[in-house]
Amino acid sequence: MKVISAEILEYSRRLDGRSWNPVSRWTERRAPLVVLHSDGGETGIGEGWSQQAQIGDGLAALVGCVDSSVVGRTFTGEDAIDALAARRSDASWPMAAAASAVDIALWDLLARSRGEPVWRTLGGRSDRVRVYASGGLYRDGDGLDELRAEIAGHLRAGFRDVKIKVGGQPLVLDIERIRVARAAIGADAALWVDAVNQLSAADAIAHAGAYRDAGATALQAPVPFEDIATMAALTRDVLPVVAAESAFAAREFEALLHGDAVGYLQFNVGLCGGLSGASALAGAAAARAVPVTPQVHATAVLQAAALHFGAARAITHTVEYHRFHDHLAYLLPAAARTVREGVVALGNAPGLGLMAPALGAQPDGSVLRLHRTL
Repeated sequence: MKVISAEILEYSRRLDGRSWNPVSRWTERRAPLVVLHSDGGETGIGEGWSQQAQIGDGLAALVGCVDSSVVGRTFTGEDAIDALAARRSDASWPMAAAASAVDIALWDLLARSRGEPVWRTLGGRSDRVRVYASGGLYRDGDGLDELRAEIAGHLRAGFRDVKIKVGGQPLVLDIERIRVARAAIGADAALWVDAVNQLSAADAIAHAGAYRDAGATALQAPVPFEDIATMAALTRDVLPVVAAESAFAAREFEALLHGDAVGYLQFNVGLCGGLSGASALAGAAAARAVPVTPQVHATAVLQAAALHFGAARAITHTVEYHRFHDHLAYLLPAAARTVREGVVALGNAPGLGLMAPALGAQPDGSVLRLHRTL
């Protein structure tokens, strides 16, 4: 499988700015994408994580990664793809994201060349993956009734488990939101809450206890990810911690695992080294009996990659299925857009199963631009 050409794409979508979490108000979503073409006529697509205000850095790193390591190179199989991921830089997020995007595209390309889905190419035995509905952002003018209606929509769409935001308003108001969510999903479903690293070490135990008592079953990103001690105390005594979505260096994940800081190891496949890097992290987590949970936050490319990874790796507890950042969702095959009793069955469509994106204006009002051809 020889890569003969590539396109670097920039995705952007304007948002109304009314929805927010404790650190971001969403006026726009941007993402760097890469499309690879092989000498056999197949196409593979990948996506990298991006800091929104610095997407130019991510695009530049992606150009450099593709130009120096991919175009004109023959990939003989899984080992060659893994080797590329292993060379990713731990020095900066742009380099880590670029290598991750390329890794995802190569796995997509390899699976398509074999006529099989990525989950099978990765060694999986089942196309089924458990998912949770990710949403519950704060929204200007909305209250508990709107949150209740949002969650009802998730349930109608086939979800059982849900995640909502906390940490962006007084504790008493967040507790009301958690109670509404718990009442909506029932006693047996999982309810995760995401504080986006905004709790202080001094308040984290008390806040987490209040979240638990209101019905939360896990706490994502309670404090800064380097605060291993607080996360370990939370996981041991209060609620299992979910971390760390924005980490990319191997030492960061090692610290979480060896410090017993997480109940669920979380990573973004667009930042941690792609599907190869995620597989390595899954192995490390399995050695310590810690389940993993891929994080998703941008376009259908990352969503598809996370779903295929989750189906392929038994150590995966659940995969985030974003209901707010669901950009380019129409590129997903029908199987990946269908949730039944909290589970997606991906089927056997080759590769990630995505339709090839067209340049220009998209049906959701977003725009996909060609940044560079290589």
